[in-house]
Amino acid sequence: MGRCILATSIACLLAGIPLPGQTTALGVVTQSSRGHLGTAAASEGATIYEGDRVETEENGALSLRSGTVQLSLSTNTLVTMRHDESSLTPTLERGSVIFRAESGGLRLNAADVVVRPQSSAPTLGQLTLETCAVVVTSNLQALEVTAGTETKIVEEGKSYRVLLLSDACGANSQRSLPPPGKSRFLALVLIGAGAAIIPILYKALESPDHP
Repeated sequence: MGRCILATSIACLLAGIPLPGQTTALGVVTQSSRGHLGTAAASEGATIYEGDRVETEENGALSLRSGTVQLSLSTNTLVTMRHDESSLTPTLERGSVIFRAESGGLRLNAADVVVRPQSSAPTLGQLTLETCAVVVTSNLQALEVTAGTETKIVEEGKSYRVLLLSDACGANSQRSLPPPGKSRFLALVLIGAGAAIIPILYKALESPDHP
């Protein structure tokens, strides 16, 4: 029996078939400064697995690649890495993340807000989780944003604040929540530093294959 199990395990490894209990590798860390992968310090080249918590300290930064998707975590940010059959599906738990998707394959989550590229064209954007809202910015190509049962297309160069429906937010925030049936999307204007940073973000996440 023991020899049979050993032979089966070796055959699976040689065939590239995951063994029971193995965790799926989702990507690698490409840059890290005061970044963490789980409870350990994140280093360049470290493998990221399904369910890993990727985090940055105050004044920290971390970038990662998963297939054709790149994520860049800003200071004091926490992302939990997940995927499904067709997409990377990370969840933003805190802070802000810049993302670039070369051919779709990304669905970002924050509370009940879901953000995905509208097309398979190279897409660049940013997702920021505030106390009672999620700010979604599209820097390149359009984004499809769903909040609960409401879906909106955020066009290139536009930004929206999406209000979170929470009893705690309603009690502790001075910002009024929308009445039932009203849109949770509040249009913002990209001006000044926000507009100037777009080409910088594009350069930071630019694919090496597309200089």
